Amino acid sequence: MQLLPSVGRLVARDLKIRHFTPAMLTIPASNLRLGTKYFKDMVAQFGAVEYALAAYNAGSNRVIDWQGSAKYRDIPEFVESIPFTETREYVQAIQRNANVYRQLYGAL
Repeated sequence: MQLLPSVGRLVARDLKIRHFTPAMLTIPASNLRLGTKYFKDMVAQFGAVEYALAAYNAGSNRVIDWQGSAKYRDIPEFVESIPFTETREYVQAIQRNANVYRQLYGAL
């Protein structure tokens, strides 16, 4: 998972991991632990995976700004309205891949 060192440090503090170093982000076990905790926090903050994905990619402050700048009928409209092409395509790709996995393996 991709985390900025500053985010990794904050998440490590939440998880009570002592002596965090940015190098820990390159160790698969600690990277996954920190990244999944961060993403879980984003889902809890925003209430929907799509918002959390956008926040993970573009930053939570931007998602807060986007949510406040317009009234979206639903989450798909929000996703289509994301002003950053990279972030919009990131969220859409994750959604598309999740649907493929659901079709292959069913809902877990």
